[in-house]
Amino acid sequence: MPIDPVVANLLTQLPPPALIDDPVVRMQTEKATLNSIAAQLAEPYPEVANRKLVEIPVEHGTIELRIYTPPTPGPRAAYVFFFGGGFRGGSIHYDLNDGTCRERCVGADTVVVAVGYRLAPEFPFPTALNDGYTAVQWVAEHADELGVDPERLIIGGQSSGGNIAASVCLMARDQSGPRIALQLLEVAALDLTWKTQLHEYDYGYILEAPEIDQITRDLFTDPADAKSPYVSPALAEDLSHLPRAVILTSEFDLTRGSCELYARRLEEAGVSVTYTMADGQIHASPMMTKVVGAARVWRETVITALRSVSTISTTK
Repeated sequence: MPIDPVVANLLTQLPPPALIDDPVVRMQTEKATLNSIAAQLAEPYPEVANRKLVEIPVEHGTIELRIYTPPTPGPRAAYVFFFGGGFRGGSIHYDLNDGTCRERCVGADTVVVAVGYRLAPEFPFPTALNDGYTAVQWVAEHADELGVDPERLIIGGQSSGGNIAASVCLMARDQSGPRIALQLLEVAALDLTWKTQLHEYDYGYILEAPEIDQITRDLFTDPADAKSPYVSPALAEDLSHLPRAVILTSEFDLTRGSCELYARRLEEAGVSVTYTMADGQIHASPMMTKVVGAARVWRETVITALRSVSTISTTK
């Protein structure tokens, strides 16, 4: 179907993608842009009963986690969230990501753990993946302290964060790690060889082909790493025995092909999959809840998926 007319109008007003090499300037520009979008295009975010930062050890350093806890008594499900940003940008401190976590904590009555994984090019592959897996292990190991049921772990992310989430699920399976109840992937880039890239959407829809090229240059010290199942999970040889998946994509998004492939291959491997494509939407549509009706539907779809785990009672 044609692009949503509201989104089409917004595309004429939003600044074009900025390809900035200096990581400090790039992060400053990105933060200002995304915070502005959150203020103008997203509905007000709810308050959360308890929100705190913790620092955890990872290989060769530490990372921050921001933990959002609802007021209801535990134990509850835990949703480990990986923000997007092309592996080179993004932060748990951006208003947009903070607000998304608050919405999901309140809406799904779920503990949310936002992971401040380290970014390329300073920290190339597999740093973000390893940070993510360590964070999931930490949540499982500290379940009692967090008021979390370790049998109800949800791993999710948006865009590059969706890539990390899917790859962490593979790693958890392969290393007999924490048991994951659900993988929740949104506009995820699941094939970083980009063989599934939908080239008809290379330009004009926020996420553009030149940015993809820059991501590839910054993320990999060896281009062959793009073929790893832990960076291109849609191409992994074996997708059996993975968690149930909820996958959301946008029609006008060059990453959609990788999501479609991953969903199809999961089903072929016997994994339960719910796949939804938002007609007429772009990569950035989910954040525009104030002005785009499909973004509000997207939000409710995500919260429903979270509640499908958070409302389950388990016996330890």
